[in-house]
Amino acid sequence: MSNATIGLPAGFRDLLFDESSKRRAVESRLASVFEREGYGEVSPSGIEYLDIYARGNQAIKERTFKFLDRDDNLLALRADFTPAIARIAAGRLQNVAPPIKIWYSGSVFRKADVNRGRFHEFIQVGAELLGLNSVVRDAEILNLAMLNLAALDIHDVQVHINHAGIFRGIVNALKLDRKGLQLVKSKIDRKDTRGLAARLESLGVAQDLREQMECLSRSVGGMPVLAAARASMTNPESRRAIDELAELASLLKAWDRNIVFDLTEIDELEYYTGVMFEFFSPNLTSELGRGGRYDSLLREFGADMPAVGYSFSMDRLVELA
Repeated sequence: MSNATIGLPAGFRDLLFDESSKRRAVESRLASVFEREGYGEVSPSGIEYLDIYARGNQAIKERTFKFLDRDDNLLALRADFTPAIARIAAGRLQNVAPPIKIWYSGSVFRKADVNRGRFHEFIQVGAELLGLNSVVRDAEILNLAMLNLAALDIHDVQVHINHAGIFRGIVNALKLDRKGLQLVKSKIDRKDTRGLAARLESLGVAQDLREQMECLSRSVGGMPVLAAARASMTNPESRRAIDELAELASLLKAWDRNIVFDLTEIDELEYYTGVMFEFFSPNLTSELGRGGRYDSLLREFGADMPAVGYSFSMDRLVELA
């Protein structure tokens, strides 16, 4: 037997002794928070039909590990927990009265660039609140995430919060094709105000809409940022979305110093339908976790049920704890 066959493929690893113990200790503290707050644990299968990912985030589908079973059904290793939980909710939990409160922890598998030190397998831990759509429930899930971090003595994380309705309200008036829209989104994501202005002008976008888009590209900060953005908006959907963020902030006073409104974060708009957020630590070079409201996903599985949730990278939690 060659040395290669008794090792691991590139992008995978074993956790030994102290590493494994520390991960277990972190999970135990998180489990205590989830149980105290009324969230029950679920453990979805590690294998799904590939089609489950066609109903969620297309970017994740493209990074799944695929294989055939004996009947030539196309299967996938679990690449994300949320579609699996949506499938369970639409099936075995369809008669459970809302709210349905779930937490989970386990491995996910996605194709990664191993040449940059990334792994194909990593552990996610997170929670989902299903069945109710309100700012109060958005605040509950964000509060739960912050309680998770506090239980691990992680206090310096920033939560960057946005709302899909802000950008969507403007887009509905833009009448751009998909390519034009992607060009605009890329400029906002990079916070490139000058490049955005030039791109919008070249696409023939009206002056008032250009001003609204340019406002988004520089909207990062506290409550004054929300007020300025609302003043620049002319459509009802964007204004309603900003009002929801202001209400959300009022319900999260305990975490004031951790909250940043970042209206430039729009890369997941195809997936999220309402509030969306990302967690960042000054001690990490990449995000700690993310989440948001995805009210349309469960409808794809036959259950018209609103939902909001988040997930953290276990590796990064262990690094910070």
